[in-house]
Amino acid sequence: MTVPDNREKRLPVLLTVKSVRDLGPRYRRITFTSPALADYPACSHGAHIKIMLAQDGQSEPVLPTMTATGPKWASPEDKPLLRTFSVRELRREAGEMDIDFALHGDLGPASRFALNARPGDQLGISPPGGPYPMLKPASQYYLAGDLTALPAISAMLEDMPADSRGYVAIQVGDETDIQDLRGPAGVQVQWFIGQPDQVQPLIDQFCQQLLSAKTTTESNAEQLADSYFWLGGEEQIVVGLRRFIRRELDVERTQVYAIPYWRFGIDEDSYHTSRHQVVDN
Repeated sequence: MTVPDNREKRLPVLLTVKSVRDLGPRYRRITFTSPALADYPACSHGAHIKIMLAQDGQSEPVLPTMTATGPKWASPEDKPLLRTFSVRELRREAGEMDIDFALHGDLGPASRFALNARPGDQLGISPPGGPYPMLKPASQYYLAGDLTALPAISAMLEDMPADSRGYVAIQVGDETDIQDLRGPAGVQVQWFIGQPDQVQPLIDQFCQQLLSAKTTTESNAEQLADSYFWLGGEEQIVVGLRRFIRRELDVERTQVYAIPYWRFGIDEDSYHTSRHQVVDN
């Protein structure tokens, strides 16, 4: 879906839970509402956002004041818990936004919020981040990620032109996490079952798909040059595939969007600094 970009209205928004729907035993879609979403910056579905969760003892999260150097809170104690998510769908005219949550029990604040979410509960969101549009125009798309990247991948598949071609690889922990995704008939979606430290089969198959596209015919090689690559999720997937695409296939940097969301064994707060180093490299 292509919409005009009005990102000058870059203000955080307080959202209220409208409804909750389970997409599987470990995945939940929460629909939020707010009149302020009518003026929320137009963004591609799949855009990154920070959700802001209230600290213990707060009735609702404290939203920051936006300054030239970023968000600021009057007191450090007011700063809510921040986690990175994706916009699954934004319906500005209805004042609604869908955000999908992977459920990990009581192990983290975002999962805890989603597990216990009821209509009337609140959280804040940042303005959207990431490229605009999320997917650049291309004849072929190659996407890869894990359960944390599934909302963005699902949204981008729905937004692809009907004549798009390509390949999508998604790793999940269990067959019950597999979803019936909508997308162009020419885009193959392949699911991999495994734990976060078992991503090599996905990496190997993804690379094989790219090698086949490059070497089969001159026409396919030309199509690879007119391809766009989107990589998200656990660091091993993103770094491994980005290295292959950039170094082995010599794909231009502008054709590749690669953002690790997390690293196995490290919580998001601890990973924040090293994540920027990974992205910069």
